[in-house]
Amino acid sequence: MNKTENATVVAQEKGNVVNNETTSINNSNSSKMEKTKEEVAQTTRIVCINGEEKTFVVAHTKYSMELPKDKDNYIGSLDRSKMLSCIYHFATPEIFWNENVELYDEENNLIEKGTENVLVSCPTADTFWRWSVEEKFEKAEIHTFKSVEEYAQTIGCTNLYSRGLNNIEKMGIAALATGDNATIAVFEFAKKYNMPITTAQLYFDYKLKPTKLMSMTMGEIPENIPTLGRTVENATALFEQTKDTFKKNAMKRYAIRSINMLLHKDEYSFDEMMETLKIIPSNEIENAESAPCEDKQQNIASLITKWLITYKQKVQKEAA
Repeated sequence: MNKTENATVVAQEKGNVVNNETTSINNSNSSKMEKTKEEVAQTTRIVCINGEEKTFVVAHTKYSMELPKDKDNYIGSLDRSKMLSCIYHFATPEIFWNENVELYDEENNLIEKGTENVLVSCPTADTFWRWSVEEKFEKAEIHTFKSVEEYAQTIGCTNLYSRGLNNIEKMGIAALATGDNATIAVFEFAKKYNMPITTAQLYFDYKLKPTKLMSMTMGEIPENIPTLGRTVENATALFEQTKDTFKKNAMKRYAIRSINMLLHKDEYSFDEMMETLKIIPSNEIENAESAPCEDKQQNIASLITKWLITYKQKVQKEAA
């Protein structure tokens, strides 16, 4: 277990009060700071460690926990006097820079490697949402982890029976805790396109069981861990084409499940599928998508099959 330096941290933002609106720590904290020419570019907080005040940049990674969007309106009416105290955990930043994991400040500005006086937040069920509503961090522990994996594993173990991580957060923690390339690719794809993690997995023709994902958040590498069925380039191309063909329904499971089902039959190639998706008439797509949920996937699969046959016949005729 790594050595932990306990420190009492008293922090408050400069020249500003806590705003009533709260957004994701990955986007930017609602508590904005008034900046003057004399102040540093990064968002900073005053920290008191062992009685000595010092200014720190509080950092996070793109893998950090997100705030629930359905609770934004409650922050303004929050009675802080009725909030129980908690311990805020920070990590030293060197391991992240050594392993090329980017750090961002509270306004989502990139923190340059080697920046002095940086502390990285360790999001826990108690603290992940409080960074922007607390005026003072009265209790804190600063940790020196040996690696980013150990940092992520510690967060995963700490939160195992706490506030449930959403699926994207689980995938992000698992990616950091194990360094698994497939997990990293699916996480980044889901974040890039703001889609459910289950849909992102489908575009990679990849499925990770929830039990295996949970064990990976604690740093374990399960037996028979799946690999990506498609490259990042092919998954991206497939999503972009599916989006052109099926519009908003590209974010849902029906179209991509139908596509995967047909490709698994080995009767059609990936390239043939891509070309076919370009020629399906929009009115036929609308009819297939208007079916009840229980019939929608089958209807879409039948429609794609029809046009796959049409496309192959056209190619064969042209080649004759």
